[in-house]
Amino acid sequence: MPFEVFSPIAVIADAHVHDPAADFGFPGAAQTGGLSVRPLAEAARSTRVFNESLQAFRTALDDVAARGIRHVVLLGDYTDDGQIATTAAVAAILEDYGTRHGIAFFALPGNHDIFGDAGRHRTKRFLDADGSSAVVTSHPVTAVHDPLPAAIPRDLPVTVSPSMFCPGYPDGLIPLKEHGYFPQNGYLHWETPFGPRGEIDERMFIAVSDSGETCRPLMEASYLVEPVEGLWLLMIDANVFVPLDGSDDWVDSTSAGWNAMLVHKRHVISWMKDVGARAARRGKRLVAFSHYPALDPLDGTRAAEIALLGPTATSGRIPDDAVGEAFIEAGISLHFSGHLHVNDTARMRRGERAFVNVAVPSLAGFPPAYKILTLRAGAAEIETVSLGDMPMDAAIGALYAAEVRRTNVQTGGMAEATRYGAFLSAHIGHLAWRRHLKREWPAALAALLRAATLGDLARLAVRPVVPMDVAVAMLAVASGPSRSREMNGPESLSAIAFLGDWYRLRMGSDLGAIAISPQRMRFYDRLSALYLAQAWPDGSAQSGIAAMLSMFEAYRSGLPAIDFRIDLLSGEITEM
Repeated sequence: MPFEVFSPIAVIADAHVHDPAADFGFPGAAQTGGLSVRPLAEAARSTRVFNESLQAFRTALDDVAARGIRHVVLLGDYTDDGQIATTAAVAAILEDYGTRHGIAFFALPGNHDIFGDAGRHRTKRFLDADGSSAVVTSHPVTAVHDPLPAAIPRDLPVTVSPSMFCPGYPDGLIPLKEHGYFPQNGYLHWETPFGPRGEIDERMFIAVSDSGETCRPLMEASYLVEPVEGLWLLMIDANVFVPLDGSDDWVDSTSAGWNAMLVHKRHVISWMKDVGARAARRGKRLVAFSHYPALDPLDGTRAAEIALLGPTATSGRIPDDAVGEAFIEAGISLHFSGHLHVNDTARMRRGERAFVNVAVPSLAGFPPAYKILTLRAGAAEIETVSLGDMPMDAAIGALYAAEVRRTNVQTGGMAEATRYGAFLSAHIGHLAWRRHLKREWPAALAALLRAATLGDLARLAVRPVVPMDVAVAMLAVASGPSRSREMNGPESLSAIAFLGDWYRLRMGSDLGAIAISPQRMRFYDRLSALYLAQAWPDGSAQSGIAAMLSMFEAYRSGLPAIDFRIDLLSGEITEM
């Protein structure tokens, strides 16, 4: 039906809610004011933080309520790791905001919310009041025989708690059954790929192993809902669990996403085409949502990333072009995704048709933000709301301080931050060299970045071409004015500072650029001008730095990613 504008919809991705006050069976909570707080050291090594996620989720929902928004989409990974206690905490929050503010939630499962048909065990560490830590696991065995993750020291006390367990389908969905997964009285329309009935036994499909030898039934959680007249929300469960031959276990969906959807969940692809055709015939405004990106949200840099770093965890999660083409064929022009914790916008054009993927960042990683979608005639307007000003929790900070005193853990400024934005900026800077540089970057280039200042990188661009190992050796013996240590400004900074900003821009796009000081950005402009003006021989120190800068510039020059307008007919995207 004709319309001018629909009410705004808030879109929240990867909240990863951990409730520090939930009962995980942690005995030390009696001495920490009832708090089950994860160690800061673990957050410093993880791609997300833990203890701040509940406050961030409530802060986002408070902002949603204050704006009068009454529809919220949760793009999966709404729990920390699908624990029973955590899922119950999320359900209680949704009920609270639904009751007090009339907000309707529409949830999708992510790879952290649910696992296969039978679930899996979880094991976590929590801080005692003195800064030491203990373990809670759902595995019902003794500490002596408990198969703890390799990162968990074996000398820690262990508590077994069923509340730490992560259920599978359908049990993991039931606590949020009123939030889209099952039909509700207020919905104008609701269906699954198998029809309008919500009974579990009518939503089963047969999952087949890669070899074709093992077939197992699994519930399909995708659904289509019409919350207000004329608006169709296509909520796609893009978790792909593949049976493992010779086992009752499943292959995890983390690295599969939409590439595997095209192979293992063809029933959803067919349903998408049918929904798209019906939406066009009936004049419905159709928007799709799933946990996983349907286009490359990193500005088309997958090939460059593989050339620089080799195959990485991120490059393996980038969808192939066939995914976007499937959306275009289905007549779907707009899709929102999470999973990679990236704030960015991607577009595909095929002939006169266009498809846009809006990547929504996590509330538990840099940059912390959610999106607001407003649909107008022929267009979609996207607003990005940052949570960077959220204050840090003093009680949690006191436990961090005790941990730092006891263990001398280095967290790159996280423990000193008083605002959430600064906390997460420090987190990603620390993560860049403590995790990513160690795990993913070539050893020689990593050594160069550790040894060099930014001034060294600038001087290297105007020197003769040298192999990477020779440049590292030169920097190791260099001293005095040639290293610019007596200078102020960006030239005196370690090249690791550039690595941190590289990741800030990679994850945040326009929001990442805001987090980088203008002085540093001007210096990076100078570096790019020096390195990208010519081609460098493969294997040279200069070629590695040039490749970094080329990707850095691609992250800077992508499509608008904060406040922008999408023409849904032409695919044109303009800043608002």
